[in-house]
Amino acid sequence: MVVFACVRCDAVLTRPVERVALPVRARQTYGHDLLPALMESGTYAVDPEPSGPPFRPWSEVGAEAAAERGVFAPVHRLSFGAPGAVVV
Repeated sequence: MVVFACVRCDAVLTRPVERVALPVRARQTYGHDLLPALMESGTYAVDPEPSGPPFRPWSEVGAEAAAERGVFAPVHRLSFGAPGAVVV
């Protein structure tokens, strides 16, 4: 079990949580409707994919480099942020 705390002030942010696999539905969207909670209570996961800034446009990245990141169809922009975001 892990307890997440603030790096600056050591304030406890979570109760003890257990690491689980990132749910398959993590990247699902459905229009503008809200989806149910991603994580079960008392769990967390680590997202292995890059997320967040910096973002680079498709025209700058190119098809070959995008394919190396698992993106095979043109998109407006790709994340080149660090992988490993924690999902609570």
